[in-house]
Amino acid sequence: MKKIDKLILQDFIPPYLMAFFVAEFVLVMQFLWKYIDNIIGKGISLGVIIELIFYFGVRIIPQAVPVTILIASVMVFGNLAEKYEISSLKSAGISLTRIMAGAVVLSILTALFSLFASNYLKPRASYKFKQRYLTVTRKDATLNIEEGVFSQDFKNFTIKVGKKHEDGESIENVLIYDNSGQDKSKINMLHAEGGRMYTDDETQSFVMDLVNGEQYRELNPARKKKGTKPFVRTKFKKWSKSFDTSDFGAEAQDLSPNSSKHDLLNAWQLKDAIDSLDHLKTENLFANAKAFKHVLKFDKGEDKAPSKSELPATLSKAIVKKDKQIASNTNKSKKKTKVYSQQDSLDLADIASFSETFIAKDAKEIVGKAKLEAKKNLERAAKTEREARNLKLNQARYILRFHQQFSWALICIVFLFIGAPLGSIVRKGGYGYPLLIAIIFFMLFIVLDIMGEKLSRTGEINPILAAWLPNIALIPVAFLISRKALNDSDFSANWWYKLKARIGRSQ
Repeated sequence: MKKIDKLILQDFIPPYLMAFFVAEFVLVMQFLWKYIDNIIGKGISLGVIIELIFYFGVRIIPQAVPVTILIASVMVFGNLAEKYEISSLKSAGISLTRIMAGAVVLSILTALFSLFASNYLKPRASYKFKQRYLTVTRKDATLNIEEGVFSQDFKNFTIKVGKKHEDGESIENVLIYDNSGQDKSKINMLHAEGGRMYTDDETQSFVMDLVNGEQYRELNPARKKKGTKPFVRTKFKKWSKSFDTSDFGAEAQDLSPNSSKHDLLNAWQLKDAIDSLDHLKTENLFANAKAFKHVLKFDKGEDKAPSKSELPATLSKAIVKKDKQIASNTNKSKKKTKVYSQQDSLDLADIASFSETFIAKDAKEIVGKAKLEAKKNLERAAKTEREARNLKLNQARYILRFHQQFSWALICIVFLFIGAPLGSIVRKGGYGYPLLIAIIFFMLFIVLDIMGEKLSRTGEINPILAAWLPNIALIPVAFLISRKALNDSDFSANWWYKLKARIGRSQ
């Protein structure tokens, strides 16, 4: 290693580590802002809070290391330029690219560390975080029932507790609204003077043992009579109401491992999942194509249905199964076949449609059956389209996560070629300018990343394009700034003087 590389690395590593912890702290604040209401003041111990913060901090390492490179590079090279050390090295015949060599090696190692974190640290930390958060939330469900506040944490139920005693279990003046019925406008509520609430660890349910109350239910009338609304009021002395904690909390559902499996997989597992979804899409396409063979006809052109020998074994099995179902339905229909009578004497000049060749009674029945069959086919086609779209959007999430791992790694190198040349141009060290510049570019990176992810989830853009969108936008910026720095061009000053000269000429 050359002496110049040692000097650059010695200057680079301290701000690099400092910037990493600053970035981690700022990003961890997202966790606190989002979940602070569900954690603080709910009886959760400090050790559990620290554990959740630790897991969340490990999850965001791939997002924290790019801004680390950006802050450190602007700070180090801005400090070197401010002290004219870069100018001295250039006057000795050493180019800026050679001065950056040590930092480039460090940025490449950082990119590799980002890939390691995305493939090994993040999936494990995400699983531990979600598992721990769900365990705490469900186990301490009583802590989330606040006094005098309507709680909608349980699906289809709204709960209000008028008074909650210091033991956290004894309650008074309880209201429960049940919205699980099909008709949400019907009243179904329960009021109790008091009771006790607790979490049953054996059945994994939240239980409310209520005393001295009434239940009010509005029923559907057996016969529709104007002005009649059947209503039932039931009094009780004791009533035990259980709630499934698997339905507890909208945020808890968002954190469920089953709802975000793509966050728990590494690159190899994501690739296997993408291939599996491709297989399901193909299977769904051909299986449904065979199911529609009595509606659609395949010609010899591009739309020709493939033979069974051209399909994978699983697809052939699916098609054979469909064929058997269709054959079975056909055999059943043959037993119930009805022969329709056509008119004896017909004048083809007066006939507008095929149905008019039958007698009036049969023609009406044929048209009705044709409409019903068309409606069934339309519903079947709409269902097939929904299934295909859901598979496509689900696959897009896995593709996005797979490419984001490499996109976040590459952006570490891109940020070096933005920060180092920019620091040598600005010639300002310390913490002011570097942090300001880093915040601007990192905000641009985050906005583009989030925008691409949102558009990909709705199917507006290709998930691969969405994953690489920040790199596509920032690589040209890195190229232009690096070119300015290599040519010793101060673009900010030139821009200011040109603007000032134009203003002077216009006056």
